[in-house]
Amino acid sequence: MPETLYGPARDMMARFLGPLGIHAVSYDPRLDAGIAALLDDTTRLVWVESPGSTTLEVQDVPAIVAAAHKAGALVAADNTWASHLLFKPLDHNVDISMQALSKHAGGHGDLLMGSVAVRDEALFRGLKDTARFLGYGVSPEDCALCERGLMTMPVRMRHADATARSIMEWLSGRTEIAQLLHPSLPDHPGHTVWKRDFAGSAGVFSFVLRPELAALQSKVLGRMRLFRLGASWGGVHSLISVSDPRRDRLAPDWLKRGPVWRLSIGLEASDDLLADLSQAFDLFAEALRNGAALADAKAAE
Repeated sequence: MPETLYGPARDMMARFLGPLGIHAVSYDPRLDAGIAALLDDTTRLVWVESPGSTTLEVQDVPAIVAAAHKAGALVAADNTWASHLLFKPLDHNVDISMQALSKHAGGHGDLLMGSVAVRDEALFRGLKDTARFLGYGVSPEDCALCERGLMTMPVRMRHADATARSIMEWLSGRTEIAQLLHPSLPDHPGHTVWKRDFAGSAGVFSFVLRPELAALQSKVLGRMRLFRLGASWGGVHSLISVSDPRRDRLAPDWLKRGPVWRLSIGLEASDDLLADLSQAFDLFAEALRNGAALADAKAAE
């Protein structure tokens, strides 16, 4: 499983699979074809999450699939960020493709549901029988909500992506930002693969704040009026999630120091979101100005 794995999935790996005797190994999501060195005759499944949660590294899925299949292992992909509209894992010979339909597909934050799709009918039958045995199922009402969301999903995703790009452009000129994290950026890990394999991008991206601003995060977040705190994405409301992606993984050598914020852009007007960020970021800007003034005064002494 990649180090960028969705947090609760990492917990399942340690707390649920481990006691059952299933050994799981975390790997650098940038290994790509190099993952072959980690595979042996005990490997049954290779998991990919591309882009990865929070830091959004894009993996070379075809290369990983080739290595895994050569070793006799299946490949499963968490495709929630891109959804089936932007990336089609099964077309790249992935064996199992899943996504949280609660996000882009549902689109309104009122649905808890997921999907699993496979290319092989025998695998499908096995998964279906196991799901039935474990009591998995969804209600007709939830299915209707998801169907409703699917009707507007392409329009919503295009709007969120366009707004996200305008916000990234604004952030790129802010001195408070140490680094932007998005697959469309030329220096982002996996950018070339993203251009090759993806049909576009979602309105979910992250950025790294300058380290000296960490203590001000709560005050700045408290000034937000449109952005809400939340770890999900794909809904009508824009969300901010603050996390430390360096925890529980080897420190990515490409990731700059500082707090990481992940933004999920909703359906609000771009100008309104920018105004909300601007008035809140004034606190950061003031702190940096005061810090520079203090530094100048000390230098003068």
